[in-house]
Amino acid sequence: MTTTATERPRLTVLRAARLFDGTTEKLTANPTVLIESGRIVAVGTEIATPDGATVRDLGDTTLLPGLVDTHVHLAFDSSDDPVGRLAGRDDAAAFVAMATAARNAVRGGVTTVRDLGDRGYLSLGLRDAGAYDRTLPTIVAAGPPITTPGGHCHSLGGQASGVEGVRAAVRAHAESGVDVIKIMASGGNLTPGSLPELPQFGPAELRAAVEEAHRLGLPVTAHAHGTQAIIDAVEAGVDGMEHVSFFTADGVDPAPDDLLRIIAERGIAIGLTLGFVPIPGAVPLRRSPSGCRG
Repeated sequence: MTTTATERPRLTVLRAARLFDGTTEKLTANPTVLIESGRIVAVGTEIATPDGATVRDLGDTTLLPGLVDTHVHLAFDSSDDPVGRLAGRDDAAAFVAMATAARNAVRGGVTTVRDLGDRGYLSLGLRDAGAYDRTLPTIVAAGPPITTPGGHCHSLGGQASGVEGVRAAVRAHAESGVDVIKIMASGGNLTPGSLPELPQFGPAELRAAVEEAHRLGLPVTAHAHGTQAIIDAVEAGVDGMEHVSFFTADGVDPAPDDLLRIIAERGIAIGLTLGFVPIPGAVPLRRSPSGCRG
């Protein structure tokens, strides 16, 4: 006769003053959250405490679902020269810095991040490490953004030109195991010589990226600042856009109503970069290490 020992699940009960479930405006008073082996299995106000469970009373706190940051660059820090700082790190040092930024996000309540541009597909390795390291957030990884030769963030890799070059770049990203394709439809602010108000890829190249990505089952999000780049990305059929600032060389274009209507009708997800009106003497708060200023 063979006896098999089965490990008992680890049970933890959390108690707090309030809970926000992310779906209703009203807070739930005196909630109980039951966690089994690291997963939430029950939430409510009348949950019995299982025998042997570890009970943690958090007192006058509010529980809420993990936050999601849909646009980060874990490889960049919040210094005045994030690109230069990254260039000064080898892959091993960059990976350690990325892991630190990811854990900082978790400590701030962000449990899922979408990394929309790294170097050498480092974010994929960090994503996969999260399968056994619970101090890391869930990472949705794009790898190096697809950009033009010498274009915005070209130092990260991912340079491509022409319709066939873009298709090949998308295939290479898919073969590496990315979760999403990021393409630089316009220039950006972090790369000398790159102008955010101007398109980088033409409509045909953007359509090729979308067609190839969708054929491979991957969504596409486009970095797009200038108005023409936004229009081209929408016409190409992208699933999402980042920034969407309508930059011009000396200001900001008014957003065309018909374009906004098409974006809404097609359900194109927008990761907006919000601006601010400068106030004399005021200094803006610095972004977190995982933030994006592109």
